[in-house]
Amino acid sequence: MARSATNGTSLNVKNLKKDLQSLREEMLELSKQVEGLASNAGGEMLDDVKANLARFGETVDDLIANAGARGREAVETVGEMGGNVVENVEDAIREHPLSALAIAVGLGFVLSSTMRR
Repeated sequence: MARSATNGTSLNVKNLKKDLQSLREEMLELSKQVEGLASNAGGEMLDDVKANLARFGETVDDLIANAGARGREAVETVGEMGGNVVENVEDAIREHPLSALAIAVGLGFVLSSTMRR
């Protein structure tokens, strides 16, 4: 269960990074187009557009960096949750060994009977 959540989180982070990279590439293309248009309008306008696009590029870079950090935090949290579940099961087995044995035998019986069919 923890692996499934980790894989889903990892996939979401990858998709987010991919989307942000695509956005960045589209903004680069847009900046090239605006540069071409602005060259006709004059040097001052061109400088302003370049400055604005540079700030936007920095913002996209920050978003990508933050997405990576948040993804790592999510993976760590899921890993901790998985570790806690394992520890809780181990504690329950130590506290109630006969019950754990009975459950294991019951599960073995159910699995073996379903495998025969």
